[in-house]
Amino acid sequence: MSSKNTRRNAPKRTEWIHIRLTTMESRKINERFRKTAYKDLSSYIRKILMDKPITVVIRNQSFDQFIQEMILLKNELSAIGSNLNQIARKINSYVTTPSLKLLMESCRLVKESVDTKTRDIKIKLNQFSDSWLQGSSADDVSGEQ
Repeated sequence: MSSKNTRRNAPKRTEWIHIRLTTMESRKINERFRKTAYKDLSSYIRKILMDKPITVVIRNQSFDQFIQEMILLKNELSAIGSNLNQIARKINSYVTTPSLKLLMESCRLVKESVDTKTRDIKIKLNQFSDSWLQGSSADDVSGEQ
């Protein structure tokens, strides 16, 4: 049975409960609601009132920073890769011309840029792995108890 059929067969919610909250209470509820996977506040509050389990999304700030850095590095590496492809096409079309030396120098500069970005990626990966592992003991990392 599909979820559409399940929803059709479910009883309709026709009853209302009205409550008043202070500004702080409302903020606190909304703050907790934003940390969950629920799309609407009614579903979240209904789960709380019925003592059902609530799915909470926990965000790892250092992982978010890592993802942002990796996206930037990926974009830079993509641009460098495009430049390398353009240079390779030109080198292949000018095999016998004097401008080949200039194109080879361009290729060398792009390669240096790729090497620099690769080093940046390694440094960032090491920084993030160090920060993630700081909270863990050596036993946690090795899996020993």
